[in-house]
Amino acid sequence: MSEDQPKEYALGVLELDSQGSPPFTEAAYCRKLCKIGRKYGVKVIVFSPRWVHWHDLTVSGYVYGTHGWAQRTVPLPSLLYDRCAYSNSNQYQRSRIAIARMIRDANVSLLGIGLRGKWDVYQSLSKEPSLLDILPPTRLFAGAGSLADQLNEYGGDLFLKPHGGTHGKSTIHVRRLFSNDTAAGNGRDASFVGAYLQLRGRDGRNRPIHRTFTHPGEGLKWIARFIGKRKFIVQPYLTLETQAGEPFDIRVLMQKNEKGRWSFTGMAARVGRQHSVTSNLHGGGHAVPVVPFLESQFEPEHVQRLAQQLHSYSDSIPPILEARHGRLTEVGLDFGIDREARLWLLEVNSKPGRSVFSQTGEQQAAIKSVENPILYARYVMVRYLRRVSP
Repeated sequence: MSEDQPKEYALGVLELDSQGSPPFTEAAYCRKLCKIGRKYGVKVIVFSPRWVHWHDLTVSGYVYGTHGWAQRTVPLPSLLYDRCAYSNSNQYQRSRIAIARMIRDANVSLLGIGLRGKWDVYQSLSKEPSLLDILPPTRLFAGAGSLADQLNEYGGDLFLKPHGGTHGKSTIHVRRLFSNDTAAGNGRDASFVGAYLQLRGRDGRNRPIHRTFTHPGEGLKWIARFIGKRKFIVQPYLTLETQAGEPFDIRVLMQKNEKGRWSFTGMAARVGRQHSVTSNLHGGGHAVPVVPFLESQFEPEHVQRLAQQLHSYSDSIPPILEARHGRLTEVGLDFGIDREARLWLLEVNSKPGRSVFSQTGEQQAAIKSVENPILYARYVMVRYLRRVSP
């Protein structure tokens, strides 16, 4: 069954196929996109890159209507909103090949590109002098030997993250301790004599990791096996915890609006469980409004400065990334704040979630976070796609 809806008014939302009904990821978010799309005259079709019929450039996708989800065969939309979040390299390769073919053979456009990973983002942002104060020193993992040197360099505390990971998965805090239970950096020689390694983190399924190695070399080998052939970054471990010892960060959502300009949608503090190394909601964290949270953790003179910095850096970072990587739709910026009230940029995500606003009760930000991609898509379709339509 085909629909008569002109494809220049249709927005394709790319999701990975999954088990269940409907058979794709982020069904709740896609349902909201479909409803908002109807309000603004944009037909939203959700499909996996693997569902394209190449012989006639149609796709069997899903639309959401008064009776719920329904499958429809429609012409391949001219504009695609890529929300595919990959969990392994095979998934990534299969989908990227299909997306590249759509762009080549069907002349479709992406609403925005996806950032390639933490190392690429760091390299781009580290070239901007105004951002150097908030970027933690970052290197690529280069084996157990280099990790031992970095432990010495940074006082026995390191944090490892996958270059392409999400939701805090496969992250490890590596801490070198001595047999008297005092951490390195207390005046002793920065070596591994009499030391042991303590590892805390999350595995690829987001399950907690707690391991102790009385022989540091064995711990370093375990880390190398855990990483395998994957690309990881290494940073000094920053103490980004509440006064109660809970990890936290600040998520800021920046999006293109109906005029194609970057706008501030909202921000929330994400607070993790005690003794966890991440604050991600997928790892058991929860979200709270930012300003009251900052007021509970820092002196008043710091709160106003931090709020201003969060807004200022959030305004400046998306255009910098866009100039270096290409057109973006939205970015989630994750900031940390240490106990000295210093701000750090921890991560940038070009396919951010937005469930934090539902948790904090900020309904205007929650609605805006779904409306903006639709409004920006309509702006792109009216301004650009109709120019080239026959």
